[in-house]
Amino acid sequence: MKPSSIREALKKQLETINGLRAYDTMPDLPQPPCAVVGQLDFTFDLNNSRGLDQANLDVYVLVQRFSERTAQDNLDKYLSGSGNYSIKAAIESDLTLDGSCNTLRVTSAEAGTYLSGDVEYLSYRYRLTIWGQGE
Repeated sequence: MKPSSIREALKKQLETINGLRAYDTMPDLPQPPCAVVGQLDFTFDLNNSRGLDQANLDVYVLVQRFSERTAQDNLDKYLSGSGNYSIKAAIESDLTLDGSCNTLRVTSAEAGTYLSGDVEYLSYRYRLTIWGQGE
């Protein structure tokens, strides 16, 4: 699995959500609403001789805090397990990420905040597990 290919493919899938910007690297100044694809943590050699690796990855979805109610309502629409704004559905629409891995799974979403510079955003952190052949 090549990390840059995985991040690029995830960005492409997230961009299918209308009105959502997507970044495949951590931006200095994100422009919400947006999804930020994080770095990959690898576990090598789950199967002998580079047969299978596992990666864990976070995708952050950020919205601005105009008001707490509006921000939370805007953020919540991405949390659905299906539908046009579903982060999970967009990511899992191609389980091989255009051939970059064998399969993946969105395992959880955690509410929180994301700090960039002096700006705090409301966020969900989506946790992904990705499996693929080692290089």
